[in-house]
Amino acid sequence: MKVFYVTTPIYYANSLPHLGHLYTTVVADVITKHKRQRGFDTFFLTGTDEHGINIQRTAEKLGKTPKEQVDFIAEELKKTFADFGINQGPNGYSIFMRTTYPFHYDGARYFWQQIAKNRTPKGNSNIYKGHYEGWFCAPCAAFKTEDEYKSSDESAVPLCLIHEKPLERVSEESYFFRLSDYAETLLKIIKENPDKIRPEARRNEVIAFIERGLQDLSISRERKNVNWGIPVPGDDNHVMYVWLDALSNYITALGYGNNERSGFDKYWPHAHHLVGKDILRFHTVYWWAFLLAAGLQLPKLVFAHGMWLDAQGRKMGKTLGNIIDLNLLKKYFQTDAVRYFLLREMVFGQDGNFGYENLIDRINADLANGLGNLVARTLTMIDRYRQGIIPNGKISEKNYIFARRASVPADEQEIVTILEYARNEFIRRFDNFEFSQALETA
Repeated sequence: MKVFYVTTPIYYANSLPHLGHLYTTVVADVITKHKRQRGFDTFFLTGTDEHGINIQRTAEKLGKTPKEQVDFIAEELKKTFADFGINQGPNGYSIFMRTTYPFHYDGARYFWQQIAKNRTPKGNSNIYKGHYEGWFCAPCAAFKTEDEYKSSDESAVPLCLIHEKPLERVSEESYFFRLSDYAETLLKIIKENPDKIRPEARRNEVIAFIERGLQDLSISRERKNVNWGIPVPGDDNHVMYVWLDALSNYITALGYGNNERSGFDKYWPHAHHLVGKDILRFHTVYWWAFLLAAGLQLPKLVFAHGMWLDAQGRKMGKTLGNIIDLNLLKKYFQTDAVRYFLLREMVFGQDGNFGYENLIDRINADLANGLGNLVARTLTMIDRYRQGIIPNGKISEKNYIFARRASVPADEQEIVTILEYARNEFIRRFDNFEFSQALETA
């Protein structure tokens, strides 16, 4: 039996569900259902990333404990997914992964230990302790280099290019991962296996990032500054850097480094990560280097999709007031119509425009006027001219000439050939992550 493993990112548990969460999860859900219909043994992972300074601060601001905050967000995500036809079980996701699960603590710490005991491609230790000083973005859970922030007109503190929020100056003891020793290895793998990162434009961005030079990566925070995290093995004064913790969920959920879960050997060689383009670097450069350091196989594919913009092509945000309200989608639109729109309107890998008018137009054009009218007319004609009995498909000899004049294939095998081609083209497009084109073919 063929095997397929698909993951969404695990979503950071500091904000309520939004369109970005829904989009990636709907795509993964549709892929999973499609594969299962074709007889694949599938595993579908989604969930929440639940550690780090940003969650700690959000909880404090709301008067909650970090655990109460992440429990609340996890349940809100599950409810939202269920509202749009995504549930856990044989017809949905295999696991709602949470990085606060005890088995993940075991697996993440084991992952750290495996990395620590091995050597880099240049023969150096993978992990070492040092001192870090630099700019940190809490929403990104990442330290920023000079080309990743911009100066502020109002303050000497720079702003994150992604969130446009002030960065924090961090100066503390830290464990480092020797990422700089992996540049040549990563470039070789990516250039020899171009289909491992898609689309091509995003792959080129990763290559350019590596070629600019990789810096060693801080992979811990001091517990006195960040106490909401997984303790570093052998040093309770430090907690793991959130990305090393979070990324390892894709393997701990399959039983890596713990005795509670299973399926690593079966599913991991067939892993497909679906991610937003803003976190591609973490899922390729950092994640792949961690895996290589631990002596593990790389995922089969990382596919970076685009972002939803509003109908005018602007980035969505609270400031512009152009965020899509998921409650309105649930209230006024059918679930299948929303799911169809998400796959049909955006070419996977490119940015797309989402407005309520766009949604209505697409539903009317494709589903109501297109498929709806076709079904209605077909059923009406069967009732009117065939006494409600579906014909056998054969055209009688006396009507053969009329069929030809109407450009209707009179040979039933010709019709079968046309349908087979459409089916095969749909599958080819779908398997190539060309969902919009596949639906257009259908």
